[in-house]
Amino acid sequence: MLDRRNFLKLAACLSAAFGVADLPEPVRAALKKIAPDKVPTLVYLQGLACTGCSISLLQAQSPGAVTMITEYSKLAFHSDLSATSGQQALNLLGDYFAGRAGDYFLALEGAVPLSMPEACVIGDKTLAEHLLSAARTMSGAIAVGTCASHGGIPAAEGNLTGAVSLKEFYQKNQLQPLIINIPGCSVHPDWVWKTIIYLVRAGLPELINGGEPKMFFERKVHDNCPRYHDFQQENFALKLGDKGCLFKLGCLGPDTYADCPSRWWNGGQTWCVGVNAPCIGCASPMFAAKKDFPFYRHFSQSVNQGGEK
Repeated sequence: MLDRRNFLKLAACLSAAFGVADLPEPVRAALKKIAPDKVPTLVYLQGLACTGCSISLLQAQSPGAVTMITEYSKLAFHSDLSATSGQQALNLLGDYFAGRAGDYFLALEGAVPLSMPEACVIGDKTLAEHLLSAARTMSGAIAVGTCASHGGIPAAEGNLTGAVSLKEFYQKNQLQPLIINIPGCSVHPDWVWKTIIYLVRAGLPELINGGEPKMFFERKVHDNCPRYHDFQQENFALKLGDKGCLFKLGCLGPDTYADCPSRWWNGGQTWCVGVNAPCIGCASPMFAAKKDFPFYRHFSQSVNQGGEK
């Protein structure tokens, strides 16, 4: 049970995070006490996406999601989580994008429909228009998930929207803002929240592979896989459920940079290979890119597509 002090603290943080105005003085005082100026403000937009990354972020542990959006960041706007809506929400976005509301980082989940801008509209403006406005005032941007980082499923071959990543969208508009790509479908909550913690405590993390934090994406899944010994011994699984390396079932660990083997998922309980499923390369730029390259493949398909080397 929360005591009065912790209740005021939590109420203050959540009110700020969810865009509630006209706070009582005790709540504002508590907020001021626990929200130092260095905590980054996040304006979180969603493009072509399934909201899976937002759901994943709410499953964060050590620290939890509430701590992350109240103590390590100030979530000024999120279309799913914000209490504010309608014109008040649009005014809030307008204030940030016009530079009237202070410094902020833009966070984008989902791809940008470049060829069909009307497929993603916030208020009376397209997502593309909001992104162009944000480029003039934001401190930088965080591309949350593979759709925002690389295009992902919305940008799959044959799509009608011309979906592109956040970085590609800005490049096509001759803009080069700071962008931190954090891929994954869905994204691991640690990758996003601990990047934000790093921004708070140390500044910009070292970026590799075109903008990904080195601390999470330096090594390939294959390199740290507990079944790497099976790979070396050529002990391959030939059907799902078999023991051994999953390479011949289409595992994309050799082509995917991520620390899944050491970080695990679901609160550190398991991960894809841990439940005998091949890595589908969800953090890779090529994830879902080609029609003729399915997520899961039979042994014969893997051989025909170069699965044996």
